[in-house]
Amino acid sequence: DARTKELLKVFGLDGQAVILPDLSAAQDATVDDEMKVKFVTSSKKEKSQSSLSFFQRSRNALMGAADAVRRVAAKSPFLDDNRRTDAIIMSADGMIWTGCANGSMVQWDGNANRLQEFNHHSFPVQSLCAAGTRIWIGYASGVIQVMSLEGKLLGEWVAHSAPVTKIAVGAGYVFSMANHGGIRAWNMASPSAIDNTIKLELSKKEILYAKQNTVKILTGTWNVGQERASHDSLISWIGSAATDVGIIVVGLQEVEMGAGFLAMAAAKES
Repeated sequence: DARTKELLKVFGLDGQAVILPDLSAAQDATVDDEMKVKFVTSSKKEKSQSSLSFFQRSRNALMGAADAVRRVAAKSPFLDDNRRTDAIIMSADGMIWTGCANGSMVQWDGNANRLQEFNHHSFPVQSLCAAGTRIWIGYASGVIQVMSLEGKLLGEWVAHSAPVTKIAVGAGYVFSMANHGGIRAWNMASPSAIDNTIKLELSKKEILYAKQNTVKILTGTWNVGQERASHDSLISWIGSAATDVGIIVVGLQEVEMGAGFLAMAAAKES
C-alpha cells in the first residue's frame, strides 16, 4: 500500500500468492512469556532486570521473525535464481511487466494477477522501458528487443557489446546505456516497415556520401620481453616496408604490466 506502507501480497515464482506468517502474533506471544519473569524488589535491580528483559524480548522477537521468514522461504520457490526478477515497468495499457534472469517476460494486471509469459531471448533481462505502444527490453547479452503490448516480438539487434543496464526515452529517441558507460540513441519508431525502404534508398545513393579507398596494411609482432629494440633495428624492420603503407599494426608479445615489473624497469632505466 503506497500510503500506509503495508505489505499486501507476496508472490512466488509460480505467480501464486505466498502466505506469510503473522509475525505480530508471534511477537505478542513471546512478550507474554517474558512478562512472567519475576521482578526484584530493589529499585536498582528492578531497573536492571527491566532493561535485560526488554533486550531479551526484542532479541526473541527478532529471532522468531527471522525463523518464520526462513521457513516461508524454504517452502516457497524463491530460491530458483533463473527466475529472479531483475526489472519491472508499467506499460501504457496499465499492465505490469517483469523481466527475469532466464530472459522471460511476465505480464500482470493491476490486481497482481499473472496473465501470461513470453520468452524471446535466453539471456537475463537487465532493463525495461515503456515507449508508447511498445516495450523495449535490454538484455545482458547487449541485445535490445522491441515488443508489442501483446507480447509479440517486433525486432531485435545487438545494441552494445556489454549488458544493457538502462533504457530511457527522451526527445523522440530511445537511449540505451551499457554497463561500460556507452550510450546510444535509437529512433523511437524503429523497427518499422519503413526501415527497409530507407535502407534501400540509402544504398542507392551511397555514392553521394561514401567513398571507397584501397589501403595497404603492414602487420608484425614484437617480442618486447626478449630484447629492447634500438632505433636502427626498428628502421631496418619496418622503415623500408612502410613507405607505401597506410596503416602499421604491431602486436606485442610477452608484455609484463605488473607493478613490480614496472618498478624494475624504471630502476634499470635510471
